Amino acid sequence: MRIGKFVRGARRTESAITTAVPGDTVAAMSDGQTKLAGELVAGDVVVVEAGGLIPCDGTVIEGMAMVDESAITGESAPVLRERGTGREAVVAGTRVLTSRIVIRV
Repeated sequence: MRIGKFVRGARRTESAITTAVPGDTVAAMSDGQTKLAGELVAGDVVVVEAGGLIPCDGTVIEGMAMVDESAITGESAPVLRERGTGREAVVAGTRVLTSRIVIRV
């Protein structure tokens, strides 16, 4: 019985992650071009401004910002994400609340 609850929970979590960012979400590349989130590949560099949705999992390589991760983690308080602090990992589907960050996929 307990395993069944876990499996249902795992499916729900997996579904939330895969639908957190629709593949047709537009990502602003560092070179000024745009790309669909579903077309991003490892090594791409994306710029996310305040109010923008983070289109992919990645690492902050420039800047710092407060990020709302509540949709993924359930934590109500925004978290600081900045380069070189051990807090540079970002998750797809979260929202940048302040400033601007540059992310490497």
